[in-house]
Amino acid sequence: MRFSIIIPTRDRPALFAQTLASVQSQAFNQLEIIVVNDGSHADHLPDYEAIVATAIAQMGARLRVFHLIRRPNGHGPSYALNFGVSQAVGDYVGFLDDDDVWLETNHLTRADAALIGDADLYMSNQRAYSLGHEISEQLWLGSLAPRLAAEGRAPDVDGNFTVTVHDLMKTPGFCHLNAMIVRRKLFESIGGLDETIRWEGDRDLYLRLIDAALTMLHNPREIARHNIPDPAKSANMTTAITDLQKRLSQLRVVDKAATLAKNPVIRAHGREHRSHVMAKVAATLALEGDRRGARAYACSAFASRPSLGGLVALLRHSLGR
Repeated sequence: MRFSIIIPTRDRPALFAQTLASVQSQAFNQLEIIVVNDGSHADHLPDYEAIVATAIAQMGARLRVFHLIRRPNGHGPSYALNFGVSQAVGDYVGFLDDDDVWLETNHLTRADAALIGDADLYMSNQRAYSLGHEISEQLWLGSLAPRLAAEGRAPDVDGNFTVTVHDLMKTPGFCHLNAMIVRRKLFESIGGLDETIRWEGDRDLYLRLIDAALTMLHNPREIARHNIPDPAKSANMTTAITDLQKRLSQLRVVDKAATLAKNPVIRAHGREHRSHVMAKVAATLALEGDRRGARAYACSAFASRPSLGGLVALLRHSLGR
C-alpha cells in the first residue's frame, strides 16, 4: 500500500462526510483510509454508521474505522492521529481534519510521482476560509515558492521544489497536516505527535520532521480547503481551550525546538520565538489581572531576547499598566 490517510473525527458526521468523500474521490487508488472516531456521542453514531457503510461499499477493506472510548474532552487530535498511524500499512501517511476537504482529485497522483525519488516529506499548501470567506493573506508555506523563484530556484517539471531546513525556517509559516505526506517510518522514528501538546501539536511535529528528514519536497499547489474554526463555537480544539492554555502549549513547542533539535537553525528559531511566546503569556496574564505572573513572564521574555520593545513591555507590566 502506498498511502494511508488518517481522518480523526468527533461529533461532526455531516462535515466528516464531505471530508471522507474528498479522499475517496482521489484518482490514485493505492491508498487506504483510516478513520479514528474519538468518542463521538451516541446520538451521532447512526449518522456515522450510514456514511461509513456507503463508503465501504465503494472501498471495501481499504476503509477501516476505529472507535475510541468517549471522554469529556476527547483524547485529543495528537492521540487520535498517532493511533491512526499505528494501524497504517502504507509507505507514507497523510492526514485530513474532519472539517476540511481536499480540493484536487490528483493530489495523491502527483505526490506518488514526486515520491518515486524516495523523499521523506512532501508538502503542499491549502486555502483558508473564515466563516465562509477566503482569507487573502499568505499562510503556512504560501510565501515559500515565490521566494525560491526570486532566488533563482526552479522547480522540476512537475512543479516540485527540493527544499532544505534553511529554506523552510526563512518562511513565517509551517506546513499544515492537511497538506503534508510523510514517510511512515520517519513519523514513527520521531515518536509521532506529542500527545501532551493539545494546541499547535502540528507545528511541533513539523519542526521535528524537518529536523530529521533527509529529502524534502514542496509543491506550492493549494490542494486543500481549511476552514478556520468559528471562535463562537467549542467543537474544535482551537476554540475549546483558553488563550492561556494555547500560549503554554506554544511555549512547550518552542522550548522543545530550542533545546532538542539537532539542527542549529531550528534551535535558533526556538530561542527567538520563545521570547515572543513568553511576551504573549505576560500579556494574557495581565488581561486576567495576574500582575505578578505577567511581570515574571515579561522579565523572562526580555532576558531571552533583550530589545527596546521588550523593555517597554517589561516596564508596563512591572508598573501594572
